[in-house]
Amino acid sequence: MARTPEERAAARAAAGSDPVADGPAAPARPSVLRRFLAWLGSLVLLAAVALALAVAVVPAAVGGSALTIESPSMSPTFPVGTLVVIRPRPIDGIRIGDVVSFTDRDPATGATRTVTHRVIGVDPGPLFRTKGDANPSPDRTPVQATQVRGVEWYAIPFVGEWGSKVRSGPGLLLTAGAALLVVALMLLLPRRKA
Repeated sequence: MARTPEERAAARAAAGSDPVADGPAAPARPSVLRRFLAWLGSLVLLAAVALALAVAVVPAAVGGSALTIESPSMSPTFPVGTLVVIRPRPIDGIRIGDVVSFTDRDPATGATRTVTHRVIGVDPGPLFRTKGDANPSPDRTPVQATQVRGVEWYAIPFVGEWGSKVRSGPGLLLTAGAALLVVALMLLLPRRKA
C-alpha cells in the first residue's frame, strides 16, 4: 500500500527511526490549482511571444510594418480590427488583385492617412487604380508609385483592434492589473510542505 510522504514521516516518528538515516522524503507535488495556473501562464506567455514575432519582429526583419484596418472598406476580406502586415515590393511587381497600403489625404480633413485597398487597374506611370472590396466604386484618384508603402503579406483578424485597446490608457491598466493578479495568485496559493 502506497503512503504519502506525511504518512511515512509520521510512521518514522512513531517508530523512533532517524529520518536522515532513512533517506529524504519524497518532494511534495504542487497543488492542482498551482499546476493549472503554471500551465496557463506558460501558454499565455507562448502565445504572447508568437504574437509579438508575427506582429513586430517578422515584419521588421523584411522591412515591413503592421497596420490596423480601421474602416469597413475592405470587408469581408479584412474586417475592422484586422492587423495587416505589409512588406515592400518593387513597383513593377504590383499586379491587379494585390492589396496595397498607400498614403492618401482624407477628403474631409486633408490629413494624411494610410489606406489599404485592392489594385483593380494599373495605368502607365505607373498609376494604380484601387478600390475597397466593400466599396461600390473605385477610389477617386489613382495612386502614384511614390505613395505605395507596401503590399499585404499576411493578416491576423481582430488582433489590431485588441492591440489598439491594450495600448490605450485603460487598456494598459487592465492588462497590467491582470498580469499582477496572476502573479499574486501564484505567490499567494498555499504550498504543500514536504
